[in-house]
Amino acid sequence: MSAISKRPVRPVNLLQPYFWLAPSLVLVVAVSFWPLAYALIQSFYRSNYLDLGTFTGFSNFQRFLFSEAGLLRAWNSFVLTAGTIAIAMPLGFALALLLNLPLRGRNLIRTLLIVPWLVSNTVAALLWAWLLNAQFGPVAEMLSHMGVVMPNVLTSPTWAMAALIVCNAWGSFPLVMVFTLSALQTIPKEIREAARMDGASRWQVFSKVTFPLIRNTTLVTAVLTTLHCFNGVTIVLIMTGGGPLDATDIMALRVFEEGFKLHRMGIASAGAVIIFAINVLFTIAYMRVLKSEHSA
Repeated sequence: MSAISKRPVRPVNLLQPYFWLAPSLVLVVAVSFWPLAYALIQSFYRSNYLDLGTFTGFSNFQRFLFSEAGLLRAWNSFVLTAGTIAIAMPLGFALALLLNLPLRGRNLIRTLLIVPWLVSNTVAALLWAWLLNAQFGPVAEMLSHMGVVMPNVLTSPTWAMAALIVCNAWGSFPLVMVFTLSALQTIPKEIREAARMDGASRWQVFSKVTFPLIRNTTLVTAVLTTLHCFNGVTIVLIMTGGGPLDATDIMALRVFEEGFKLHRMGIASAGAVIIFAINVLFTIAYMRVLKSEHSA
């Protein structure tokens, strides 16, 4: 046994794991890291589609973000994301708590509530644009029978952003619900029963036992929902196109228009790099919150 244990490891055996990992690593570099690196390079040039032109330094970043319109887009992006999180997170969390109870027809309710997550953003945007149409939409028709004239919210600078937030939250809350429900079902019933036997109220059981055990899942869900909303462009493009009066113009939509409509890939790449940096900051902020709660 000692002779076998002291047998030297062949170099081939040491390199074998890297050999099997090589195709995946090459694919990840080709699909993820190389486009990111090229976008960073292209953001410093005044390019015409994919051809690099003259070097412009940080002028593309300045044109994209540090202008009056650029600051408005950044503000709209944060408002849209914050509004979506404010609705989707509590709604998904509450529905997960409800579906964790022994309700009759629980499986059917779960299936129906997960449908908005399965619907594509294009279909969701077209559906909500029809629902909120002031001329022939069902919401306007229902309000007209009550004597209320519904304004065209998608062309109103006051209501357009609210409509986008509702549509985004409708498509985002099932993700929160599914993740939270999965975490709730991993908690043994004996823990909650022991807390109740010790005299804890329902709120104390939730705040002291249940929520600490699913806190990590809640933060991960918040990260995914935030990134999905901040980077999304389809719903805004179809429902409002950034209008009216740039009231719903966001950074992701501007990247799309600069790259695929105006073919100014330098400015589009600068915007994509800025959005990527903001995504990293979002993730770091959530990770710091998670780490501080663990240390506490």
